Amino acid sequence: MSKEKKSIIIIGGGISGLSTGCYAQMNNYESKIFELHFIPGGCCTAWKRKEFIFDQCIDWLLGTKPGNDMNQIWSELGALKDKKIRYFRDIFNRVVDTDGQTVNFYIDPNKLEKHLLEISPEDESLIKEFCDGMSAFMGVNFPMLKPIPLVNQEDEQKIKNEFLRPFGEILQKSTSIEIKDFAKRFKHPLLRNAFEYILQQQMPDFPLLPNMCNLTAMYEKNAGYPEGGSLELAKSIEKRYLELGGKMMYEQRVKKILVENDKAIGIMSEDGTKHFADIIISAADGRTTIFDMLDGKYISDDIKQLYEGLENKKYKTYKGFVLVFLGINRDLSDEPDSTTYFLEDTSPLTGSGNQRGFTARHYCHHAPEFAPEGKSVMQFFYYSDYDCWKELYDTDRDAYNKEKEKVGKYIIEFMDKKYPGLKEQVEYVDVSTPVTAVRYTANYKGSVMAWIPFADTEENVIPLVEKHHMKLPGLSNFYMAGHWVSLGGLVRSSASGRHVIQFLCRDENKEFRAFEGINKQEMALNK
Repeated sequence: MSKEKKSIIIIGGGISGLSTGCYAQMNNYESKIFELHFIPGGCCTAWKRKEFIFDQCIDWLLGTKPGNDMNQIWSELGALKDKKIRYFRDIFNRVVDTDGQTVNFYIDPNKLEKHLLEISPEDESLIKEFCDGMSAFMGVNFPMLKPIPLVNQEDEQKIKNEFLRPFGEILQKSTSIEIKDFAKRFKHPLLRNAFEYILQQQMPDFPLLPNMCNLTAMYEKNAGYPEGGSLELAKSIEKRYLELGGKMMYEQRVKKILVENDKAIGIMSEDGTKHFADIIISAADGRTTIFDMLDGKYISDDIKQLYEGLENKKYKTYKGFVLVFLGINRDLSDEPDSTTYFLEDTSPLTGSGNQRGFTARHYCHHAPEFAPEGKSVMQFFYYSDYDCWKELYDTDRDAYNKEKEKVGKYIIEFMDKKYPGLKEQVEYVDVSTPVTAVRYTANYKGSVMAWIPFADTEENVIPLVEKHHMKLPGLSNFYMAGHWVSLGGLVRSSASGRHVIQFLCRDENKEFRAFEGINKQEMALNK
């Protein structure tokens, strides 16, 4: 590497690692991304089975509409370049109870209000409160371009004028009550049960805000499904990274971060090979990074408390998924894109915990390219406890595989009653568990998005970013990015890559640069 540029090793080729690499290249660093898999994306991935593509990540992608911070980040990363965005039709998710009664969660607040009032006129005040809240979020732009510690007076004034003043009241109101408590206030039992499943599965500790905002974003076409799905999104960012001069190092599982005199100097791969750089950034699993790669030597009391809470379940993370994919010789184009089915007894669904059922999705509208014409891909998922799957996997591999088959067969039998003849039309079945996710991504217990935002954990994670600036105490030349320091979904993960390079530039007294495309003037400066 040239002497003029500092070198960076980035651990992890998921969305946050790819984002970190792109912004590193934009700011005159020479970076390499070390990824344990042979493709980019981490959890943002898909795989092909026969003529079908099974996508495990994107349900909806925020930031598809120009003119907001989320879209700016995607544009800088080239994520949506030349991609068609397929937007949601009238209904985002349908909830069906055990008696067949249905609630349709329309993305249009007026249609939703009318539909809910038809179900329960006696709940008019609550219905109007929720739908008015959706309308109040029209045009909102959540500030995402800078980490809080780097926000200056000019930024603060802009945030106050464009975000806090127009949306402060609904922000305060929608974060003050959890969706589960709001749901309990409904008099009609169908609405009381269904409202926790607006976003397909029960989201622990979520307030009203994300439920309102996501539906509103879909209505305003600021949330959609990018052509090609999850893996193609990751490949687009990888393409941007490579065009900017970055290098991908595949099938390189990092075992240790090399430290000398409390300064990160490199990494050691699983095969014992050592690689050195001026700066090390981990966009990998948080617990693995801190306690395995660094042997737990660089932690403060608050970091220790946070990760101890991870182990004793004091602080909450997203659980992993059980995913059942079906390749079906049947056209489901006219069916609702997403349906959550409640079950009489969830015991057939291994590790289902407190979930009342599963969510069924098909991709005929959002990704017709996932199946040949006239055929369909269906995905069924529910949050699942990891430990029961892990115990089976470790002690009895045959029993583990039989349990996967049992879940798949149960769902096929269930759906055959909804769509008679479907059982005979199934051409391929694939079942993924949280153990599968660990094998391919090394995420803690298969958690796809780490800490749950809005929960008690957020009160502990966000201050750590403000205090340590995406670093670990006592260790220089080292930073972290990704879900474990940013919380939440894909757009937050991509923003964390921008943020970590902003901190790095600040620490090195450099002006941070970000741009779309290949800016020849900027690239000339980088030579």
